[in-house]
Amino acid sequence: MRVNNDNYVLINNLIEQLKKEKKLTFKQYKILLEKAYPLLSSKEDNIYNLGLSVICHVAESKPKDTFIQQLLYDCIVASRVFLYSDMYEKMEKDFKENISTSFMDLLSKEFYTLDTETVLTRDQKRLFDDFQAHRRLVVSAPTSFGKSRIISEIIAHNTYRNIAIILPTIALLNETYHKFKGYDYLFDYNFIISMAQPVTEEKNIFILTPEKMDMILDQYPNLEIDFFTMDEIYKIQDDSDRSPIFTHCLYRLTKKRADFYLIGPYFDGFSKEFLKQTGAVFRKYNAEIVQKDTIDIHSLPYNESYTIENMTFKRRKDKDINLFNVLKSLNGQSLVYLGQRGRVEGKAKKISQSRDRKYDTDLISYIKENIHSEWSLAEFLEKGVAFHHSAIPKHIQTEIVEAFNNDRIDVLVCTSTLTEGVNTSAKNVIIYDNFKGKSDSFLSGFDVKNIKGRAGRFLSHFLGRVILLEKVTEEKDKGTIEFSYYDNEELETEATIQIDKEDLVGKNLERRNIAESELNRQKIPFHIIKANKFIPVYNQVQFINYLRNNQLLLSTMIFKGSLPNKSQLSTMVGLCHQYLFNDRDATDRTISIGNLQRLTNFYIYRSPLIKELIREQDGKQIDTKVRTTFYLISHYFEFALPRYLTIFENLFNFVYEEKYKRKEGINLKPLITKLEFGYISKHQIALKEAGVPVNIISKISDRFTDCENIDDIRLKISLDAKVLQGLSSFEIKILKKYI
Repeated sequence: MRVNNDNYVLINNLIEQLKKEKKLTFKQYKILLEKAYPLLSSKEDNIYNLGLSVICHVAESKPKDTFIQQLLYDCIVASRVFLYSDMYEKMEKDFKENISTSFMDLLSKEFYTLDTETVLTRDQKRLFDDFQAHRRLVVSAPTSFGKSRIISEIIAHNTYRNIAIILPTIALLNETYHKFKGYDYLFDYNFIISMAQPVTEEKNIFILTPEKMDMILDQYPNLEIDFFTMDEIYKIQDDSDRSPIFTHCLYRLTKKRADFYLIGPYFDGFSKEFLKQTGAVFRKYNAEIVQKDTIDIHSLPYNESYTIENMTFKRRKDKDINLFNVLKSLNGQSLVYLGQRGRVEGKAKKISQSRDRKYDTDLISYIKENIHSEWSLAEFLEKGVAFHHSAIPKHIQTEIVEAFNNDRIDVLVCTSTLTEGVNTSAKNVIIYDNFKGKSDSFLSGFDVKNIKGRAGRFLSHFLGRVILLEKVTEEKDKGTIEFSYYDNEELETEATIQIDKEDLVGKNLERRNIAESELNRQKIPFHIIKANKFIPVYNQVQFINYLRNNQLLLSTMIFKGSLPNKSQLSTMVGLCHQYLFNDRDATDRTISIGNLQRLTNFYIYRSPLIKELIREQDGKQIDTKVRTTFYLISHYFEFALPRYLTIFENLFNFVYEEKYKRKEGINLKPLITKLEFGYISKHQIALKEAGVPVNIISKISDRFTDCENIDDIRLKISLDAKVLQGLSSFEIKILKKYI
């Protein structure tokens, strides 16, 4: 179907007039909706999308005329986005009474309603039917599409024994876990969100990051996965730090011959070789069921006027003045994007200082008591402002997003951590910075489109609004996502070691054979190196030869008891830094290696609370000390150091056995466990890995010493509420979220 050019111009002109004036005449509404109606039956996404744009803009303007409301309803039925009608009815209580519904309308809606009573959109129904037909699907669709909504429907309509839901961020894990816990039809599944939980033979749903899922597959090599899904799938190609583990986890799961559903926004295609090898099908959808309006303030000449929500301002040279004016005019929740953690905190401070309002919430008291009384987040929350970035503890992230979605916070200043998959109630997205991470690392066209996609939430908004305070790259979809294991003809040696040899050809097979030959010449078993995933083979061999040539070190590293002494631990961390750290960690300016050694010893031997660890940080500014502490815990203690020390143990014990013909080398597992969880006892580990904050664990853990896992803890709490005595009502609310 083609749109007559005159009609196209007419429709767009009327939409622009509606955006500017907020209302149209009866005749204009009538023309606009009548012209839109035939577009909504088009199979071409751009034409269909124009029809959706008409529905969303007309609905946003809330026309009162009953005839226009009927035309709007008819367009909604034609769009097969039936929930638009429910959304409009919430805004206009008389809407249901003002329209007439035919039997065919009801029949049409019934066709898009599954037996779980979930009403799907047109494209969601196509996607769901595609999955049921093909069982292996790779999907590109807009952020507001509702891709993750299909996951629960796939599970509900199929019989799976073990399911893996792989998500890139902790924030997404939390959101998904809480959502899935609420589905009645999943009551008989065992939700696995941590390594500490027991895995049964079947009826498990793993909700994990790629790193954790890969560890589960190592721990349970015979685990059968029937269905898995991976969100933000483009990260197998575009995450500089984590692409290797994303790719490897996906590779291992596809080897299980499971059904799968791989999803992400805004890419044009997926590896043809991957699709061929796995028998998968690629589908792309472009229709935006939440439309976006963009106001580009940056492109205006200085002192030129612009209007938002009936308030008029002039563009100023000072970008902060423009920001404050925009926030003053906006209705609804607003996300403000900035490119760096420190800038996020600084901008939240300026926004909060410009506001008069005063809030008082349990979260503010909790932060002052358990983190730091002078941490600025508490001060900002009092003004209805918060910041969000990757170094904030996950339970605080969850509370911030929940407060934002419940209107207790109306401005949330964030980095890309919140614009990459987490669902918020933000109607508005303000792009303040045009870079991500480093100031010369500009947002790509895909980044811009992804950030814009966070404006507006289906079932809450017809329209999302994007405000540009900086020049950004024109938004653009990614091209074809490559799967390096099948598409890259010259993989790094470390990748060829992880791939089954029958899947290697050409130079990759040659590189694998060279590596095997060299390891054989060095008298290093292949399995020793393979176990240490994605650490350069050269670095591992160097470290082995260093140990071989330092027999005194081998003997001085041996310790009795569960933990090494402080000197030994400092030496281990130093050697990891010298031989095993990746480039990012080796050149980290946030925490020097000397500081890392000192703070690791403090953490291991003093078991400090967050407040005590904050006091140990260098620097004068409380915010900097808090941010550094959370970064230290989340990146080094809970993630990087356990990995490096595991590799240290593997290589050390190999050389020790080689030299002394004895297997009694070093056992770093208690140390690694203490780093990763802050505890060694099973019940404390279970609480920590479930997401329970340290301060709550410290208050109640002695009441669960007889518990082996989180299920035991849940049972004890359900049978004896007194075990939670001493916790505030807010702390109990947090605890119950995670257990």
